[in-house]
Amino acid sequence: MANCLSVVGAGAWGSALAIALSENFDVVYLQVYAEDELASIYPRHPALPVDYSGNIELTCKADNISNSECILIAVPSYGFATTLESIKPHLNPSQQIAWATKGFDTTNQCFLHQTFDRIIKDQYSCVISGPSFAYEVASGKPTALSVASKDKKTREYWAQILQTNTLRAYTNEDIVGVEVGGSVKNILAIAAGIASGLGFGANTQAALITRGLAEMIRFGKSLGANEPTFNGLSGIGDLVLTCSDNLSRNRRFGIELAKNNSKEEALKNVGATVEGLNALGIVLSIARKNKIEMPICEKVYQVVQKNITPKQAVMDLMSREQTIE
Repeated sequence: MANCLSVVGAGAWGSALAIALSENFDVVYLQVYAEDELASIYPRHPALPVDYSGNIELTCKADNISNSECILIAVPSYGFATTLESIKPHLNPSQQIAWATKGFDTTNQCFLHQTFDRIIKDQYSCVISGPSFAYEVASGKPTALSVASKDKKTREYWAQILQTNTLRAYTNEDIVGVEVGGSVKNILAIAAGIASGLGFGANTQAALITRGLAEMIRFGKSLGANEPTFNGLSGIGDLVLTCSDNLSRNRRFGIELAKNNSKEEALKNVGATVEGLNALGIVLSIARKNKIEMPICEKVYQVVQKNITPKQAVMDLMSREQTIE
């Protein structure tokens, strides 16, 4: 039987992973959400610089999953639970499953690994995260990723799968910390975009990244994450990347907000899913409930809700009461 991988989700990220991993498999099934998407992304996803490899088969049918050795989910966070439900009938206990989705399950107000454990009861949960723009992964630019699972064999399996000429994976048992990093960094990237859009410079960006990391650590530790995780790829690594480059759709969303656009106008101008916006409500709900101070994230929320202007948000942050670092 051919060595097969199924990638569920043919957006830019899922497509980039399929391209990068195609050298490790005889066949890669890349599953689109609906048949009418096929024509718009073949032979190349419009957000990527290269065509699909010859051994990548685009499909809208989930039954190819049953023929695959492993399944990698790369759908937006809002579609994560329904995707698991749709592929569940095609799974068998011998398969390995992981996801490269960043964010929270906003419908069920929980982590993605909690949703996975509820729906897929006989498999170990595993998340792939880290600083990784789809465009660069598809281009073959060297990229390092973090693979997190509570099960040692599961995380080592996926780290091996992700080992290519251009990808390198590191393992971590702290799935909560890795998921927190992959979610909160998107909110902080919106803040970095707002600052950039207002014309502020590198000093401001450095301050936002540093103080944003402090917020991320406080939030993660309150939920049981290990602090060292945030000093790694899925913490500071992904945070620096997403805050610093306009390939980040979250950063671009912030730049649009700085123009005093509504969130609807900003989303339209970005033209893609903004995971930081999806995560904002649940992150602040948890933070407020647990009395976790997250002033940057709070100001992003107020700007999104049009409660204050982007410029006022920055002024409010600069005029906060002095404290120790």
